[in-house]
Amino acid sequence: MPDYNTVSTDQWQILLPSDWKQKPQTDGPASFYFEACDGSKGVYISVFNRTDPSSPALTDLAVWRDTEISNLHAMIDHHWEIVDEWQHDEGGTAISGSDCLERGKNYRIVCLRMTQFPWLVRVNLHDYDCTDYAASQQAFLPLIDSFAPVI
Repeated sequence: MPDYNTVSTDQWQILLPSDWKQKPQTDGPASFYFEACDGSKGVYISVFNRTDPSSPALTDLAVWRDTEISNLHAMIDHHWEIVDEWQHDEGGTAISGSDCLERGKNYRIVCLRMTQFPWLVRVNLHDYDCTDYAASQQAFLPLIDSFAPVI
């Protein structure tokens, strides 16, 4: 069983394999990228501020979801399949996810989103060499299950 490190803020946390190292990221001060030592997997983590306290959390996550899926479908020479999606809202924290697969390119992205006003965090898990979907599911499941608010 692999060892994991916790990546967290005061609001949220996720486990990443201990051999994943942080790489330089230039998308902004609240953006992070970690990559497996062999370069086969990676994760982008971005934190945003929500500005409208009256906007329902699941509605805000749906807007992010729609943008992410549109961006995937806009990729030239890629044919993305949405394998699974989920969402739930409990205790003031909403979480949603989309499991996306480009079979022809052996590329998988799991888009995770979590929000609790005033913050929203987006985690995109990338399997750049997804030749075995079941193995990719097993590799990402502990990460997906660990994505949670800090209580």
